[in-house]
Amino acid sequence: MFRRAVLAGSFALISTAAARAEDAVPLVHPIFAHLPDAPENDRARQDFAAAASRYHLTPVEVVDVSSPPPPHGPDDARLGILNVQKLAFAEALRNLDAAATEVTATGGAGFSTSELADLYLNRAMARAHADWKAGAADPPTDDRTRAYEDYLRAATLAPERAPNARELPPQALADLQRALDEVHKRPRGTLVVKGAAGALISLDGGSLMPLDGGVTFQDLINGEHLVRVEQTGFAPWGAAIPFGQPTMEIEVPARAALALDAATAAAHARRMGARFALVATPKGGPGAPVELALIDSSNAASRDAALVSARGEAGQLDAAVMRLDEEARRLVLEQQAARGGAPLPPVATNDGAAAALGPPLLLAPVPVKARFRDDPAAWARDRWPLLTAIGVFALTTVVLGAVVASDR
Repeated sequence: MFRRAVLAGSFALISTAAARAEDAVPLVHPIFAHLPDAPENDRARQDFAAAASRYHLTPVEVVDVSSPPPPHGPDDARLGILNVQKLAFAEALRNLDAAATEVTATGGAGFSTSELADLYLNRAMARAHADWKAGAADPPTDDRTRAYEDYLRAATLAPERAPNARELPPQALADLQRALDEVHKRPRGTLVVKGAAGALISLDGGSLMPLDGGVTFQDLINGEHLVRVEQTGFAPWGAAIPFGQPTMEIEVPARAALALDAATAAAHARRMGARFALVATPKGGPGAPVELALIDSSNAASRDAALVSARGEAGQLDAAVMRLDEEARRLVLEQQAARGGAPLPPVATNDGAAAALGPPLLLAPVPVKARFRDDPAAWARDRWPLLTAIGVFALTTVVLGAVVASDR
């Protein structure tokens, strides 16, 4: 009778263990950070989802990483040029100043070469109040003198473009021609730009070309030039370069990598009731590694990280997922020990940051079960709840059997 009770209790224990394995609140919530325009997003996402599935993590949530905001300069420039045509110079100057400020910071993002030249030409006209009544022989004013710098910028960017007398007022036509004559007499030189391989570079609104560690621009007119660098997975960089040497070399500075910020990752994990977020982020373009970061959902602190090479040995991603998952479990045990062994309170899922998130996009591939003869370790991982329950059952039977025998 007693043995039947032991067996019944053991089978109940197996059922309880299996139920806990299925219904337990997730400890680690896997997140894939989807970079804008990354060419290998799909492959990296599939590999990470497969690794997370093999270790029985919750379905992977795909979260888009915010791309840099689009430039407003082209819209400001178009509005400013319209105001110049209406002779509304004050309004035009506000629009064109905003566009020129952005161009200096971004290296001309969103502009072609001719559009950049038009920006500076029209800002010069707005600054000088060059309407059709202003003559070329009128005495110079402070505004007209300051406007000449923009005529020079326009001439430097488009030195071969001939002024059109039917489109430009007489004063603007004369000042632009004077700037073109001065620019044509300037010396020329070589500009060398060095930077990371995989990036693309544009000079003065021209077409993007591979940087590949370094690009040389020859026969460049002395004056202000605009350089812009773009690279998948990184923030763009741009600058206005005062070029005035026979040979000038500049180094593109390190740029911030586009990534999911820790606070957002923590909020996504809290919404799922998880204590940690495991975030996978591709680190650039083709062949770039994938970074895994373990984020504490309670305070958005980074607890551990791993960088997995895209061309490394097979199994590196699985090993990194397993190690960070085990690190999360170790941290929970430490927290429980600090509480005297008491279980941790459940994660609050109704805080403001988590509640403000949109519906999750979950990716749950069908797990492929390993066969024992092919991969015993993977076979055991796939069945760890059942194996654990069997081990508990066997140990309980042996211990209670010994107790019964001793009682007899």
